[in-house]
Amino acid sequence: MQELIKRAAGKILIPFTKWYLRKQRSFNYNGIRIVVSPGVFHPGLFSSTLFLLRFLENQNLKNLSLLELGCGSGLISVRCAQKGAVVTSSDISISALRNAERNAVSNDVVITPVHSDLFERIALQRFDWIIINPPYYAKDAADESEFAWNCGKDFEYFRNLFSQLPSYLHDNTFILMVLTKGCDLSTIFSIAASHGFVFTVIEEKSVPFDQKDFLYRISVSSSE
Repeated sequence: MQELIKRAAGKILIPFTKWYLRKQRSFNYNGIRIVVSPGVFHPGLFSSTLFLLRFLENQNLKNLSLLELGCGSGLISVRCAQKGAVVTSSDISISALRNAERNAVSNDVVITPVHSDLFERIALQRFDWIIINPPYYAKDAADESEFAWNCGKDFEYFRNLFSQLPSYLHDNTFILMVLTKGCDLSTIFSIAASHGFVFTVIEEKSVPFDQKDFLYRISVSSSE
């Protein structure tokens, strides 16, 4: 069943999203109005972004350094900046990054945008929070718009993420990631473990098609 759902997502959901996002769209969340540029991940079409946002609403982020790794349209970055965080927003897609900058300006907040493949161009620093809504389909990206979906045939995104992550952490960094039951959780967990990281479920939520979204806190293993 899980494999059928993943195939359905690849053959139906992603093509539909690409078709829908051939034009600029707008989206409203909790008083924040954003535009979503063609080809950029739309935060309202799937549950992961809103799941992250609901959790973040109850967090005190004032004056904390926060990285949104893969910011897409920038909705999460904008909300965190509104809550007083010092926000760095990165994305491998230049279209997404420009979109996030535009949405920050239109909502009167400041973010620091960085065009980067994971941490490649992010200045070495220790963040208080790192927020990640990752791609997780085990396929190579055919174009820029697929970076939001595909993590590489051999899960290269996660292998690079967990190898680079330690340099940007301090002892109390809060790493937050959202994943779905429909992805290959065991492979992702195994890659993380090989670099000394463990996943702890914070919240879970049922979504359509017998699926669940999970919010995880990622921590350095106590054995490291």
